[in-house]
Amino acid sequence: MKDDFYGRLDQTPCNSDIELHVEEIRTHGFSIVENLLNEDELDIYREKIHSIYKQQEDKLGLDKLTSLQEKDLCRMPIKYDDFFINLVINEKILSIVKKILGDYFILNLQNAIINTPNEKHHQNKWHRDLPYQNYVISNPLSINVLFCIDDFSRETGGTAVLPYTHKMDVLPSDRYIKKHSLLLNAKAGSAIVFDSMLIHKAGYNSSQKTRRAVNHMYSTPIMKQFYDFPRALKGKFSEDKFLSQLLGYTSQTAIDDVAWRENRVNKDVE
Repeated sequence: MKDDFYGRLDQTPCNSDIELHVEEIRTHGFSIVENLLNEDELDIYREKIHSIYKQQEDKLGLDKLTSLQEKDLCRMPIKYDDFFINLVINEKILSIVKKILGDYFILNLQNAIINTPNEKHHQNKWHRDLPYQNYVISNPLSINVLFCIDDFSRETGGTAVLPYTHKMDVLPSDRYIKKHSLLLNAKAGSAIVFDSMLIHKAGYNSSQKTRRAVNHMYSTPIMKQFYDFPRALKGKFSEDKFLSQLLGYTSQTAIDDVAWRENRVNKDVE
């Protein structure tokens, strides 16, 4: 399409859907990837999210969760059910993340969000998923992947985003937000993939249906994991070379100088 422009212009190559998603994330800050989960899988995730959240609520108590603004937030579901590893290792998603973060990245967190009808949620406020970090960086440190377990729409309280704010070090004005914010419509089974520095928020669910999602953050290993997956999983998945890296087994902080050198020796042997 060289006839469509003139002057000395370099153009970003784009020869696949993966490359288009990457270009959208780098430019707009987000991209929607469709048709990742089928209806049978979605039904399983819906049931498991509520089952695991009920365990967490029973353990801590609803009053305590509410006081912590943790109501309807199912943390670290992979700890409770291996089925959630399938989201972590979705091939298409990992292809996108790898294009942005490179070959070595880790899972930083995994949480499921339950957006119940006509109830406010702590995610309803504008935020970055690297909160309190306000700076501009040329290459992302982390990428979020929000799997839509139910339809995201204005009625169900779909995610709203402020495009390009992953390139801004301050929150734009109220007038700018009102004019330029976008509410994303995404079908169940899709995923919203975005730069973790993109400013966004969950919408208000005014429908009669529960909207669920599972959020993941993949990051470079220089960032501390939100959860210590290796300890929480007690060695599970560590024998798989790729999962060992992805879940952070190979990037744990050494306890001292001896352990650090032993780790180096083991890596050299491999």
